[in-house]
Amino acid sequence: MLRWLDAHTHLDSDDLFSKKEEVLNRAFQAGVTQVLLVNSEATEQSFERTLTCLHLPHSVKRFACFGIHPHQANLYDSKWEKKVKEFLEQTGVVALGEIGLDFYYNYSPQDVQISVFQRQLELALEKKMPVVIHCRDAYTELAQILASLSSKWQGMIHCFTGTPAELEPLLQLGFHISFSGIVTFPKATTLKESAKSVPLDRILVETDAPFLAPVPHRGKRNEPAFVVETARFIASLRSLTEQKLSEAVFTNFEKLFA
Repeated sequence: MLRWLDAHTHLDSDDLFSKKEEVLNRAFQAGVTQVLLVNSEATEQSFERTLTCLHLPHSVKRFACFGIHPHQANLYDSKWEKKVKEFLEQTGVVALGEIGLDFYYNYSPQDVQISVFQRQLELALEKKMPVVIHCRDAYTELAQILASLSSKWQGMIHCFTGTPAELEPLLQLGFHISFSGIVTFPKATTLKESAKSVPLDRILVETDAPFLAPVPHRGKRNEPAFVVETARFIASLRSLTEQKLSEAVFTNFEKLFA
């Protein structure tokens, strides 16, 4: 059976945490052998749940990252920075994230999002850690901020939803690009073009579970097992064998987070 990975999932979420063993079992049965766990909120419970999922005995190999999402940027202070630093030292934690900008919802003021994003980027550079980045309606600002701090990054733009033109500066900065179930949606025409244009040695696939379930599960609660549908779709879109895409995403994940 082909093996797959989920490069971004929130197993700590209320929708998945109570069923974490079942969710991982279904993932493994579907051929998903590796996942990156991401805290879903800036709360003590979210961080601790993610650690619990990281260290839970299971056949699915797990890694984790920790950071303050732009939705909760207004909560960031010296205490939270200290806590993030502590969690980044845990065994199996491979990146700082998810961090970034969200100018669509603006749950935190844009100037606060920018300030907190810059601070966490600086922290990642200090620690020589990759970053996992969230971006919505802010790709121009994102690229400008990243370029102002470094010309070469180790990191992943998770759940990319931009155009090929918005993609190019991020590729030039060294980023890997991860696609979620959104790419399978019938009306995601521009995103499909982006998924075709990412170099094979930079592409990743994810669920962002429990959100954004791919076709044919759209509208349902998402989970890591469903990443297989997104991967198959992208392989077909790019006229690749599933084996070729599988090999690429594992190589890319290892290169990025090793």
